[in-house]
Amino acid sequence: MKNILLLIALLGAGFANAQSQEIAPGDSIPWVLRKQSFIYNTAKIFNDPIIARTALYNLIAENPGNVALYDSLSLLYIQYNQNASAALVAQQSLQIDPQNQFAMEIAATGFDNLGVKDRALNYYEKLYLANGDINTLYKISFLQLELNRYTESNTSLDIIIGDPQSDTNTIRFPTTDGNGQNVKLKAAAHRVKAMILEQKGDVEGAKAKYLEVLEMQPGFQIVQQQLRDLTNPKTGE
Repeated sequence: MKNILLLIALLGAGFANAQSQEIAPGDSIPWVLRKQSFIYNTAKIFNDPIIARTALYNLIAENPGNVALYDSLSLLYIQYNQNASAALVAQQSLQIDPQNQFAMEIAATGFDNLGVKDRALNYYEKLYLANGDINTLYKISFLQLELNRYTESNTSLDIIIGDPQSDTNTIRFPTTDGNGQNVKLKAAAHRVKAMILEQKGDVEGAKAKYLEVLEMQPGFQIVQQQLRDLTNPKTGE
């Protein structure tokens, strides 16, 4: 996720038309806005999200049409796992600028974290139409899997696998040592195909696919565990 530089937003977003008339000497930015920007940045340094959020709301009150301010606020909410607020603020940002890709990603992430998969999928699809990024398409394919839309997921995965960038783009997965590992997007896409087979009840097909993934990406820990679980299923007591 990109970082929002609030000072750039202040300098470049037409704050000369804001409501406040208090202007710093030799400056076109109203003093109240510069003060709130200082409070916001200082609160971020001191890890005080409540004060930072309040400063952003004060800035929005002075300039409610500034998309960068909403993006900063939604980013602050998502960073502190306030997913519902993040998604709602991102939606407001999209009302101002429907092509705002950052807001699309925040809305998608927020709804996904809330478990509202269909809403998350809708925003990721909009984002993919805007950026054409196959990493975004991977997120779409995974949500389609979770929503049991297997045919659509396989179609998305085929597009990813057929793109040469899937051999160079990576996704980071967790590992048992906590360090994580980077996995080629192509291998990650084939893993989702294996999961589709598993969910559809094709155990042997899923095993073969997981083994294929491990040939592409040796040491892929999550796949190793998925294969073990599939080969030696736990039985109820």
